[in-house]
Amino acid sequence: MTRMMLFGSVAAASLTGASAAINVPLTHKPKTISEFRVASERRATLRLGSPEGLPSVSLTDVQDAEYFGEVDIGSPPQKFKVIYDTGSSNLWVPSKACDNCKKTGTTYDSSASTSYAKNGQSFALQYGTGSCKGFLSADTVSVGGADITGFAFGEVTHEAADVFGEAPFDGILGMGPAKAAIDKVPMPMDQLVKQGKVQHNIFAFYLASGGKTGSTLTLGGTDSSFYSGDFTYVPVAKAAAILPYWLVSASAIKVAGASAVSCNFLTGCYMVVDTGTSVLAGPVNTVSTLTSKIGNVSADCSNVDKLPTITISMAGKDFDLGPDFYVLRMPDENGKEQCQLGIEGVNAGVPIWILGDPFLRKYYTVWDAEANRVGFATAKQPAVVVV
Repeated sequence: MTRMMLFGSVAAASLTGASAAINVPLTHKPKTISEFRVASERRATLRLGSPEGLPSVSLTDVQDAEYFGEVDIGSPPQKFKVIYDTGSSNLWVPSKACDNCKKTGTTYDSSASTSYAKNGQSFALQYGTGSCKGFLSADTVSVGGADITGFAFGEVTHEAADVFGEAPFDGILGMGPAKAAIDKVPMPMDQLVKQGKVQHNIFAFYLASGGKTGSTLTLGGTDSSFYSGDFTYVPVAKAAAILPYWLVSASAIKVAGASAVSCNFLTGCYMVVDTGTSVLAGPVNTVSTLTSKIGNVSADCSNVDKLPTITISMAGKDFDLGPDFYVLRMPDENGKEQCQLGIEGVNAGVPIWILGDPFLRKYYTVWDAEANRVGFATAKQPAVVVV
């Protein structure tokens, strides 16, 4: 999957046993047109304390394409910037033994941790044109201030330097389905529940818009300060048994109320709900049909308010998405605001769509592994969010 990345400082709420949840704040950082294009190229190489008292992690949005946050590994903690990625299912960071990892990032030193336990099993991950390999280790991993003891993760000893060498993050923390994990290592949410740090295997993302602060990942539940109304829950599609993603099905995709994309009568349009993608994406030919019905976006943003609303129908409910969300605004090299359509065609090998940030900025989203479903509620505007 293509995906966006997150980074920032971990801001943990106080924990009160298994009923506690964890919040991960996210920060939006605007980018220039050229920076966005660089981020798009990078995305193409990658696979497909709150009022409730839940643990949280602060995340920063870089170039509208990469969200990453801090994770602590070891005792005393070694801090890493990792992508919180719902499209993959492994945690890996560069090892001190890495032979070509970038010199400016943090590397994991097992000899400096009193809680380290040797594993040694080799692993390899392939991300489109990029890859990394190394071996597994076990240590205390802290997410949003909640410790997971004896957690298995990858120490990378060699990576695709042309892909990861210039990336503003150290590694990736996958939050996808357990079935997709290489070497079948445990998942962070599974372990947080098993070790009594949170009660429920549920997490939710709030993504602020327009450069506002407050974007937050909540672990163990949802945070009512980030949404209004009720959740609409969409079951994970049966096809996820073959395509191990957070995969749901839409019955229709419309533009200005009229059908724009033909979804299969039985299976619908499969969509991966992905925090790591900064655009809406779909099969190349189908996206071309969709964008032709939307019309051109003026680079100077002069016609944005005249563009139609896109509607995605799921679980019997219409989810509207206006141009204020699906059009991306960013400064050019001279600081002048430019606009472009935040919808891209991708060849994923199978005809699937990706519900990325434009959709997730409007709809507060919860991933519920216990009920095998994804829920959407209208996100509150940043001005009314208290963090």
